[in-house]
Amino acid sequence: MRKKLLNWIFLISFSLGMIIIIVAVVELYCGFSYFKYRDGLKNRLNAIRLKEPFHSYDGDGFRTDSLGFILPYQRLDSTKNTVVFMGGSTTECRFVQEENRVHRCVERDLKNTSCLNIGNSGNNSMHTMNIFANKILGYDPDVVVLNHNVNDLSILLNTGTYHNNHISRSLLLTSSENLFSYKVGYPKNWFVRKYIPHISLVLLPTTFEGGGNLIDEREFPKGPLRDDLDIDSLKIIFKRSLKSLVTYINNWDVKPILMTQGSCFKHFDIKNIDRYDGYNLDSLHNVFNEVVRDISHDMNVELVDAERLMEDNKSFFYDSVHYTDSGSVFISNYISKAVKKVLSN
Repeated sequence: MRKKLLNWIFLISFSLGMIIIIVAVVELYCGFSYFKYRDGLKNRLNAIRLKEPFHSYDGDGFRTDSLGFILPYQRLDSTKNTVVFMGGSTTECRFVQEENRVHRCVERDLKNTSCLNIGNSGNNSMHTMNIFANKILGYDPDVVVLNHNVNDLSILLNTGTYHNNHISRSLLLTSSENLFSYKVGYPKNWFVRKYIPHISLVLLPTTFEGGGNLIDEREFPKGPLRDDLDIDSLKIIFKRSLKSLVTYINNWDVKPILMTQGSCFKHFDIKNIDRYDGYNLDSLHNVFNEVVRDISHDMNVELVDAERLMEDNKSFFYDSVHYTDSGSVFISNYISKAVKKVLSN
């Protein structure tokens, strides 16, 4: 009886061991296949980056449609006018309640108007140029609301140029490492996520949920900035980029509205603030906002001066530049007035 029991234990252990070995081999093969495919893209990839929200995303109170526009919004075929909101995460309003996001507030205030929001975290004015030229023009917009400052400031402080090879903020896709949209997320099941993620990715892609990525997204280095940055030259680069964007929009008979970026640097800490020793970010942010005002004045473009309207009001921000619900609702009132004025001219 004991010998029979031992035989059964051996047989079960051997079978389990073989299953584990087979699964491990398949996991290694799937991982090899996945990374070989990604690496194989490197020599063939040369494309403009449309840095926009994930398409068909639904999670954490944030939704987009199959085109990447932030939901909800009124269907374009049901309205007369189309207004597009473009910018970074301040425009995106990811952590604002759906009905309190700027595009929804403006849409409710205006009559017969669809408001599309394609704001995306990290976007600067050159990303907006890419998206406007290669996507938004196809929707025949009447007005485009532009909100740019801090992302232009950060990329120029850290790289000195818009034409960089940053993994998530470059203007061109030249490597599979830049394919953020193809990083499809983590498996939903914790066991699969921990032990067989590549089997799930290659053989069972439906077990993945969007929003995460298998590869850590690298932002900027942790070391200090150069101590000899020419702020005046960075200011000129930003001015050229934003002015070119406004000119391009005007040339297509679309009416731009510029916004300065409201902020609350006085009340909130900034991530990796030690990197910016010697540079007053609040002051530099104000300098870039002044560039926006200058362009608005020189080019006769309607301006929503969020910086002066919001005046470091802590209740309007949950960190240095991102709106709370009350901040979004507040500034939307002024955007609505600007849009009405532009549409009536």
